[in-house]
Amino acid sequence: MNEREPSADELLAMAYADGELLGTERAHFEQRLAAEPALAREVAQLKRLEVLARHAAPPEPMDHEWERLARSGGQRGLWSAGWLFFGAGVLGLAAWGLDCLECSQASWVPKLLIPLAILGAALLVGAAVRARVRTLRYDPYRDVKR
Repeated sequence: MNEREPSADELLAMAYADGELLGTERAHFEQRLAAEPALAREVAQLKRLEVLARHAAPPEPMDHEWERLARSGGQRGLWSAGWLFFGAGVLGLAAWGLDCLECSQASWVPKLLIPLAILGAALLVGAAVRARVRTLRYDPYRDVKR
């Protein structure tokens, strides 16, 4: 298949069909539409394609489902706990690292803080996966082959 770049008129027709031309640019283009039947046919074809695409596209994810999930106590709890543990682990490791600049032996601190950071990261990943799984049925692109 030999694809070519769209011409300037085709780009203008696309912009007009998408409602992107404003003011004098739109008025000038509409004057051209009245005078150039080929250009008017191009715009009509683009508008037909828009209607077809709108009817062929799957429904968008529903905002109310995202909002319901965001209000879910379980989801908020996972995010909060994940950030709390992750933040405590990172801040603790940073403080311990600064303190260890003066000491030569490691103590119990990293043994506690590293698992906290790992647990926090795991909770954050878990919360993200949970959100994805819970909203997957609303994803219009899950059946699209790339």
